[in-house]
Amino acid sequence: MNVKSIIESILYVSGNDGIDVNDIKKVVNLPADEIRKVIKEIQETYKSNPDSGFTIKAYGAHFYLLTKTENKEFISKLIDVRLKNPLTPAVMETLAIIAYNSPCTGVKIDEIRGTSSDGALKRLESLGLIVNSGRAETPGRPYLYEVTQKFFNLFGIKSLNDLPKINQDSSDLENVDFFNANRFEEDK
Repeated sequence: MNVKSIIESILYVSGNDGIDVNDIKKVVNLPADEIRKVIKEIQETYKSNPDSGFTIKAYGAHFYLLTKTENKEFISKLIDVRLKNPLTPAVMETLAIIAYNSPCTGVKIDEIRGTSSDGALKRLESLGLIVNSGRAETPGRPYLYEVTQKFFNLFGIKSLNDLPKINQDSSDLENVDFFNANRFEEDK
């Protein structure tokens, strides 16, 4: 049994969904630390081989087999790569509020934005970027929202601690570049 080959194949077939170590563990029956070590070895092999077109990235708890950034221009000539941003400023602002205040109630979002966020919340749920994670233990028991694994994938971060730092006293999120470390950028 070639564990490295098996894990590489699992990463490949997991596609856009990626895969976490616990799911890989079910197949290869190794401790999580050993699986992470093998993934790191595969990453180093890709990184050190200029002839390889792949890289492995971790976003949230999931690992992804991706094409190298430097090949993006050539891939886009063959495949229609859509980089259009479906997030309007209102939706983006709502998403940022949820990410920075997770879990967050709709009431808190509305207070911060100064307007109703119902439409933005529905859009974010339909895009799979947020999820209703239960109810607050406050009067009226409002819904709580938090970001999903898809959020981590889209913004290329491993945890909410990787979000850009902002002045918490300011409600001005317009100057924050949430895409500065997205999944299409290679670590330098």
